[in-house]
Amino acid sequence: MGLYDLSFADCYRVIVDHITGNIVDETADDIVIYTRLPIGVFAVLTGAVLAVGGAVMQSMLRNPLADPYTMGVSSGALLGASLAIVLGGAIPFFSERWATVVMAFVFSLIPVSVILSFSIRRRMTPTKIILIGIAMMYIFSAVVSLIMITSSEETLSNIYAWRVGTLALTTWDKIPIPLAISVPCMAFLFFQHRRINVMTAGSNSAHSMGVDPRSTILTEITVVSLMTAAVVSFTGTIGFVGLVGPHIARLFVGSEAKHLLPASAVFGGFFLLVANCIARVSGEYGLPVGVVSAIIGCPLFIIILVRMRRKSAWRRGVCHEAGYRRSRVRLFQHAGA
Repeated sequence: MGLYDLSFADCYRVIVDHITGNIVDETADDIVIYTRLPIGVFAVLTGAVLAVGGAVMQSMLRNPLADPYTMGVSSGALLGASLAIVLGGAIPFFSERWATVVMAFVFSLIPVSVILSFSIRRRMTPTKIILIGIAMMYIFSAVVSLIMITSSEETLSNIYAWRVGTLALTTWDKIPIPLAISVPCMAFLFFQHRRINVMTAGSNSAHSMGVDPRSTILTEITVVSLMTAAVVSFTGTIGFVGLVGPHIARLFVGSEAKHLLPASAVFGGFFLLVANCIARVSGEYGLPVGVVSAIIGCPLFIIILVRMRRKSAWRRGVCHEAGYRRSRVRLFQHAGA
């Protein structure tokens, strides 16, 4: 979808004509093949990465509010991109277009590096990991705010456009790198589904089942941070996909990681693709997809929380009633004896 008027049949016809080499409308071919198609492919990839990362983080840290950005990956990427924009892409060996991507990727891995360095010296619990990630996020956000205050209007506009997250600048040459990083990382996480299930029961249960919780947590969050950094460096911060996607998937397939991770990937890709379609036809020139995903994701997340609370209350009531009935049965049996 987009501002240029093309129906679904027209888009499919353009793709078939491009494959067969019989291009009839060059304008439509440029729009579909070199604009909409790479954006759609990258939207599916980004949504799948963020949703799978969110599912893993929520399971490993045993926190329903965790997402791929909990480690401070997004704030680190924003700081790196802001510095690249302020410097005007003056980074050796890289063009101005790739300088922002490289700086964002390098800085996005700083928070997880800090956590790994702390974990070498002392035992890191999930709570400490979350707190360190939040602390790094606030530090980077403060530095970015300082840069934005002291920047020119043009620089400020570019930083803000990167901050809200967008897929509009995606081209075919930007897809191979995040694809090559994120697909093996997701495959590794799918292969680790048994360890992820064990970690949801807590550290003590993991120890009793022969799983080292410390190394498992550090390995999983490192892989999640790596694949998140690979896509965020190209798109900017796209919120709520990694938070809402796993919760929606749990409503259909439950919390078993073997089914949850693929379901999260499917829903995350579909969610971001739909949000991008809405963003491209909203307003005169379209909107950043990060804005639309937040507008859609926030009400969804509130609805999920309300449903989870009601379901939990209903289960507690059922368990309480069943326990009361068993107590009465035992009391009558004792009285009869």
